[in-house]
Amino acid sequence: MKISSFFLTFAFILATISPLSCNSISGSILASKYSSSINDFKKSAEFNLDILNYGIKDSAFYNDALLYLVASGNFKDAFKLSKEMNDLDLRSPALGLVLIIEKISKEELNESVSLIELFDKDLPPALVSSLKGWINLKQGNLEGSLVEFNKLSESSLNFDLGAYYSSIAYLLVSKAEKALEIINKNNSDFKILGKFYEIFKSEVMVKNGQNVKAHQSLKQSLKEFSNDITLKELYYKIKVNKLINYQIFRNENDGISDTLLLFARGESRQINQKLVEVFYCQLAHYLSKNNSRYKLKLATALNESGQFKESKEILLTISKDDIFYTESRLILADFINENSFEKEAINILKELIKTQEKSSEIYELLGNIYRYHEKFDLAQEAYSEAIYLLQNSEFDNNNLWLLYFFRGIALEQLKNYEKSKQDLRKSLAMMPDQPQVLNYLGYMLIEQKENLEEALGMIRKAVKITPQSGYIIDSLAWGLYQLGRYSEAIEPMERAIELEPEDPIVNDHLGDVLWKVGRKREAYYQWKKTLLFNPTPELKLEIEKKLDTGLP
Repeated sequence: MKISSFFLTFAFILATISPLSCNSISGSILASKYSSSINDFKKSAEFNLDILNYGIKDSAFYNDALLYLVASGNFKDAFKLSKEMNDLDLRSPALGLVLIIEKISKEELNESVSLIELFDKDLPPALVSSLKGWINLKQGNLEGSLVEFNKLSESSLNFDLGAYYSSIAYLLVSKAEKALEIINKNNSDFKILGKFYEIFKSEVMVKNGQNVKAHQSLKQSLKEFSNDITLKELYYKIKVNKLINYQIFRNENDGISDTLLLFARGESRQINQKLVEVFYCQLAHYLSKNNSRYKLKLATALNESGQFKESKEILLTISKDDIFYTESRLILADFINENSFEKEAINILKELIKTQEKSSEIYELLGNIYRYHEKFDLAQEAYSEAIYLLQNSEFDNNNLWLLYFFRGIALEQLKNYEKSKQDLRKSLAMMPDQPQVLNYLGYMLIEQKENLEEALGMIRKAVKITPQSGYIIDSLAWGLYQLGRYSEAIEPMERAIELEPEDPIVNDHLGDVLWKVGRKREAYYQWKKTLLFNPTPELKLEIEKKLDTGLP
């Protein structure tokens, strides 16, 4: 029996069960639906298994239970359930994939091939060809592998996936020269794959005795990935001939895991997109057996779905001698800070500073965390160190404008306006069309009642670049207000409210503009409305004063 949809209506399901069990089953259904809505995959799996245990042998609940078991990393029960589903002659892409991955992980390759044939119509053609290609390679059949990968060259992707996998296959069978030949032919297209391709390419070059070229290639790549700490560390290791034997593709299973990540963004609109992503990332992580690349992907997917604890546990398993260690700690500190554990995040970064080579990326994130928690004095110190390190780096300073911008913000919050303006102007000199910098400097000049025409010009330029930003449009309206051009300020002010209807500052500004054009009753209403949007204590006092006496 083939699954026609992932979900059936609750009304139909409840109509098929006995009255005695209705409350328990309906409770499990509703609980599963709620758990799914908050991405609690473990609970969702438990509730769907409860439904099955009540005797509701519906294919949709089987499939949901399987998806959630895998997404929660419970492969023991996932494999057990997949066997039961297969015995019941159920069919779904998820079931086929889980069964195949289990067999590959056990090196039961003939059985995995039989399952691929069985589920051939359920799985995407690109996934089928990839699986067959890597299994052929595991069986020592390079030619068969290349035939399957060649089928991927006609995929809808905007690079030749077949050529990419062929280069990996050649490297795995110690034919590095053939791998390099493919890379040289397809390098510009392969760059879309990002830093993981750059790491693979450097490995191929080193295996071909081209350490100097690998070093030069990485330096060139860092112009595009200027803030990537892993590529920088790899660059330095090759430079001093201390390249650890790091293989981003250690075996065929890593190749299969790479294919799974291609599908991690999901294809179905019928189910939770986060579930799809975590499902594929879990499979990739399970099959790759401790490849840190897949740990990073899974940890990120889990954190984005609200599974911070599980994400943290995975990141902590990446060892200090791994090339992804520093990056994993930066990601971990960022996630920890997002989840309101400021001190722990800062301690992780301070430990990195002690034990790893100093880098601007560590200090930048430290500054961001301090700034987020309004510790602006510490933030500007961290940004200053980041700026110093980047200025004295051998790499292009593509990120320097951002550090000046962030330090300028911290200095402005410390009321060190002159130094703040200096940093913001340095940032703008490097990125003259950056709307956030244009807006921040322009707004600050307006607040200081300084160079108002210049400030207004900056903000108009920012609005032109980002016409959907309510905050920037508010800055434009506020600049017109400060210049006494109240009637002109009405239209952009109302547009800003449309885009940011619950922002207290934007609402307060609209009240001020309305007052100045004589619409005082509307101004009072707007100020009262502003109090509903949790203004800062300072702004609240100002509004209460205006409600009492109005504006001059």
